[in-house]
Amino acid sequence: MLGYIYRLIHGFEQEHGIQPNLLYLNHLHSEHLKAAFDENYSLGQIMTMLQMEMVIDTEVMHPRVAWAQSAQRMAS
Repeated sequence: MLGYIYRLIHGFEQEHGIQPNLLYLNHLHSEHLKAAFDENYSLGQIMTMLQMEMVIDTEVMHPRVAWAQSAQRMAS
């Protein structure tokens, strides 16, 4: 899952010239992402490392990334 998210981030940067700051996942995706890290890492810590905010939505079929100014303000 982490490799897939990295490819999403890289592709977004290549296309838009800016790093995305939102990651849309469903609950199952978030569990797979958390499993890619040591059990001591929280999802909050993982998102801090990725420099992104997470949006959990049950209708998300595939993880996706986006950029939003409001998320940028929250992160700074």
